[in-house]
Amino acid sequence: MRPSSTMYLESQGLSTSRISRLLRPLRTKCIALTAAYPTTYAKPVAYGSRTTSDESPPLNVLPPPDASQTDHRSVATLRAALYGVQACFREIVIKTQPPEPSRAGQRVPRLADLCSTIVGENIEGEDASTAEDSDQLAAMENLYEFIPVQYRRSALLAHSLDITLRCPHHFTLLSILLDVCLQYDLEHESRFLLERLLQVAVSPIADANSPLRLCHPAHSNYLFDLLLKWNGAGRPPTGFIGILTTVLVQAARPELWSCKALTRFARGLQQQDFRSFMDMASQLVGSLVADEPHETLIRKHRTFGAEESSLTVQLNKWLNYSSPFPPSEHWPWIFEFLEQCRQSGVHRNIADPLAATVACWATHYLSITAPADDTCLHQLLKEISPTVTMYNHLIEKSFGIRQTTPPKLEEIRDILQAYACCLRAKGLLLLEASLWACALRFTETSKDLLGPCVSREKIARYREELMDLVDDAERRCFGRLGSSPCQALRPRWEWEKSLGCWAERDLPPTKKAKLHHEPCNDIHVHRTYAEDETGHGCPESTFELSFTSLISSTLSRRTKLHPSTPQRMLHPTLTYPRGQARTLHFEDTIPASEDALNLFAYTENF
Repeated sequence: MRPSSTMYLESQGLSTSRISRLLRPLRTKCIALTAAYPTTYAKPVAYGSRTTSDESPPLNVLPPPDASQTDHRSVATLRAALYGVQACFREIVIKTQPPEPSRAGQRVPRLADLCSTIVGENIEGEDASTAEDSDQLAAMENLYEFIPVQYRRSALLAHSLDITLRCPHHFTLLSILLDVCLQYDLEHESRFLLERLLQVAVSPIADANSPLRLCHPAHSNYLFDLLLKWNGAGRPPTGFIGILTTVLVQAARPELWSCKALTRFARGLQQQDFRSFMDMASQLVGSLVADEPHETLIRKHRTFGAEESSLTVQLNKWLNYSSPFPPSEHWPWIFEFLEQCRQSGVHRNIADPLAATVACWATHYLSITAPADDTCLHQLLKEISPTVTMYNHLIEKSFGIRQTTPPKLEEIRDILQAYACCLRAKGLLLLEASLWACALRFTETSKDLLGPCVSREKIARYREELMDLVDDAERRCFGRLGSSPCQALRPRWEWEKSLGCWAERDLPPTKKAKLHHEPCNDIHVHRTYAEDETGHGCPESTFELSFTSLISSTLSRRTKLHPSTPQRMLHPTLTYPRGQARTLHFEDTIPASEDALNLFAYTENF
């Protein structure tokens, strides 16, 4: 606090006796409010049912008593008591205000101010009443004596607010007290009252089974109007978003996420203040982190409860409001959101639509982000198990379905090719295959895809091109050996008629180089590798001839115990002409070794 403010408080004589005189009218008004507050509540109603005309919405603020409005006597008395408490609280704020108040949002409270505020909040005690007691007042005056003069204002304001909130928490009282705190730049008191106000807004009207106040149809714009009031007082929206997110998560009511008030608030925030929208999304995703986040990260698939599922479904809708992706200028807040998604593990839940949206966002920004900033995105995409519909939102945005002027087919081809090249360069081959599969599925299921500007012949040709791209992408993951750096999952085997068994064909050179350095027996070494690299062995053709001669010699000395089957199929599934079909297991037919003598070491006759 500045020296001028300290001199002002000393000259005003903010002594303990003066503090008691300021608090005395407030206590009297609080007693009157408690007596005027109704003890009975209206019966709970469903908002879809027909209500009477005299039932006001639950979050309506009662007008001042001097307003020209005819009310019942009890309502008029309640209005007078509510605004009487506000007037007393305002009087305390004005009489203790320094001549040069700090500008909103620029003053950081000191530790001494925070300590005096905590002392003021606990002066009354838990069981204290609003009535005056001589012993209690004497004890309070002694406590104020130990507080330095320059910090007594913080303690007095917190003490006054604590006395006020011991009254019944009427919504009008909280709202008009918040107006006073915002008007006179009371940082701590404003945040405290905003949290209490939102807690009342998301609470049921009567009992636990009644509808929430915020879900009333008349309050569809309440949250956005409250944010405008908060910003109008010079408060940053980040404080409002943080308090709102905390209250929403603590409410634990699934129907709250789909109410009209929250939906309109999210839509308006995305259009007018995208930074605050992403801040809200990041905090909501952060609330999904379990109590033991390390176990959550280890789990490959994560499932959510009913309340969390409602949150993820609604958050997925909010993220897909706009047709194009947000511009890259918002990258810092988008990065924070995607990092929160990675930490919470929402991208691992394949059945959740939010996981697909996170994958689409990460893929899009991975293709336009600098290499120094894509570590988080790369790690997030590596942990995703792709599905055939995972990239639907990405394909829709690429084709410009919601845009008034969709892009040309050539532009769409370039966009998808850029995504695929980026995924392939990062080694995410499964995601690349999923991308092309989603694009092919989209072109096959969507009618009138690009409008009359693109002919059906071009779309048909592009569909054929997508088929080839899907085949190439799948071949890089699971297809023929040697077609890509990706190793195949199993070798290629063909049926050998002369041997009557399966034989491995087209062994990759990499496997030969690997086996060349592995320890094995001398027979296997001389048979498989005839020391080609040293130049002293025989060439590959000579080796094949020797191998064939060995097989022919073995076949000539073999005794046939059973007649040969007249018809064979070059496939692991053998079809017999007598109508008896039997599937030959792949593991049972693969030779256990490449040694020619082991090719006949099977008891089953083919």
